[in-house]
Amino acid sequence: MSLFTAKVPDLMRRLMRDVPEWGVLDAAAAFGNAGHESGGFELLQEIKPVVAGSLGGYGWFQWTGPRRLAFMAWCAKRKLVPASYEANYGFFVHELRTSEKSTIQEVAKADGLDAKVVAFEQEFERAGVKHYPSRQKWAEKALAAYHAGEVPAGRAWPAGFPVAWVAAAVVAIAVAFVVWQIVN
Repeated sequence: MSLFTAKVPDLMRRLMRDVPEWGVLDAAAAFGNAGHESGGFELLQEIKPVVAGSLGGYGWFQWTGPRRLAFMAWCAKRKLVPASYEANYGFFVHELRTSEKSTIQEVAKADGLDAKVVAFEQEFERAGVKHYPSRQKWAEKALAAYHAGEVPAGRAWPAGFPVAWVAAAVVAIAVAFVVWQIVN
């Protein structure tokens, strides 16, 4: 399991709570763009900046120029490490609620995952080089990871969850409680 597929299901659920106008496909489109821009959250600093001599992009969405400066200032004000999930997610949602709020409606009204990926790129990213097939592939990975982590109806735990560990922990706590009752 990659860093991206491990983290993106929870991030998508969080985004859908924070942006109630968006559903699963909208969240997958957003994080598909982030996956493309950051190599699945592993490359936060742009490797080869398009603008020679610039700092290049930084973060999940490769914020550049004034947006990079705004991201760094936002992090500093909140005492967040720019490489952290809280910083990247927090600034992303901050932008969606402020300077990039048109993104919410444009992505929501797009039809289908591929169209939502394009709408997100056009409204939020505005990349110099589009690379839509890569963005769409990352969105598909996000969607698949999200669905892999869903709990089917009638099941208490996600597939692959170590239920035996939980049972062992419950038994250990019960034994410790009984021992504590006897000793005290």
